[in-house]
Amino acid sequence: MVSQPLGHVTVAAPVLLALVRAALRETPGVVRLASVPSVQGEPWACTGPGAAVAIGATGVRVACAIVAAQGMRLRQVAATAQAAVATVLRELAGVDVSVVDVSIVDVATREKTRDHG
Repeated sequence: MVSQPLGHVTVAAPVLLALVRAALRETPGVVRLASVPSVQGEPWACTGPGAAVAIGATGVRVACAIVAAQGMRLRQVAATAQAAVATVLRELAGVDVSVVDVSIVDVATREKTRDHG
């Protein structure tokens, strides 16, 4: 929720999830989204293939599961995905982002682009 001079603006969790998934799909080195990430701890407001979103007191927490392109530097792919997700949530949704966790669950050739969502 963002406070504005005229009131509050709320962006629903499914919208945040859609933004996250779009950012992941556009990230260089991400071949496809994996299945719903395995998440523990706090309740997750919205989950779907490739990502889960939780809204807490310190901001939005995101867990991502991706398949990276074979031959890519995996740490770099993950860092780029983290930055892309945080940026899209801050700039387009106006929310604070506390954590973006990225799990690379597999590697594949670029031809295999069908994801789980």
